[in-house]
Amino acid sequence: FTFIHLSLYVVNQSINQSIISIIMFSAATISRRYMSNPRSSVKVAARYFSEQGPGGSASSGDSMKQMATFAGACAIAYGSYYIVRDQLTQPPSINYDDSGPIPPQAAITSRVYFDVEIDDKPAGRIIMGLHGDVVPKTVQNFKGLCDRDFAGSSFHRVIPTFMLQGGDFTNHNGTGGRSIYPNEPKFDDENFDLKHGPGVLSMANAGRNTNGSQFFITVGPTPHLDKKHVVFGVVEEGWDVVKLVESMGSRTGITKRKCVIKKAGVLDDAEGAAAGENR
Repeated sequence: FTFIHLSLYVVNQSINQSIISIIMFSAATISRRYMSNPRSSVKVAARYFSEQGPGGSASSGDSMKQMATFAGACAIAYGSYYIVRDQLTQPPSINYDDSGPIPPQAAITSRVYFDVEIDDKPAGRIIMGLHGDVVPKTVQNFKGLCDRDFAGSSFHRVIPTFMLQGGDFTNHNGTGGRSIYPNEPKFDDENFDLKHGPGVLSMANAGRNTNGSQFFITVGPTPHLDKKHVVFGVVEEGWDVVKLVESMGSRTGITKRKCVIKKAGVLDDAEGAAAGENR
């Protein structure tokens, strides 16, 4: 799962260049179809301007037509690039039954929060209940990260109907992060007792026993992640904020706007109890 996500991240970072390359190749193909001399644009331009120099031939109409044809092809390619790019970065239509997060699968032992901003504007608070009795080490790690590391980090990858991924507070792109444990920047999977579903809080990883700081919140049915990622919590409040961040995502995971965890922390007993009552 994470290997695929990291691979897609590389694609995300080079998507504009890839689209340009593909479309420019198409433009070159179009040009070759209509140009009598299938040379590169640089050579065509050199030929044209050399003919217009001192002693240049007055019969440069062919070169002019070639240049005009190639310029037209490039203009079409340029416009097509933006159309294709916008299509790839648009979120797919959300057509599943969104009934909100699933109920807690175990006792809530503590609660944490994210205050989220989108393009530097407050979007609201997400409160998550954690299952410390089932996965105590994973929960302790997440609480520590909320207290000291997550503030200022982002949801760097958001795929509508699937998940919101964050927690890379070092590289901010899905390649970094670390646990709170000095001797274990990556620690083992505790267990896979809890299952995935909408609103579940789970650890992202790079394979078995590679838990660090990256996490994801699921927004749709995700049973294929069971037995592969450690579930340790669930969204209790702020599902509207989760959905708002989800709407900023795309098929490739690139966000249309910057979605930042402006502030994070652990709720005290009184605040946590109030959050539990409001669920």
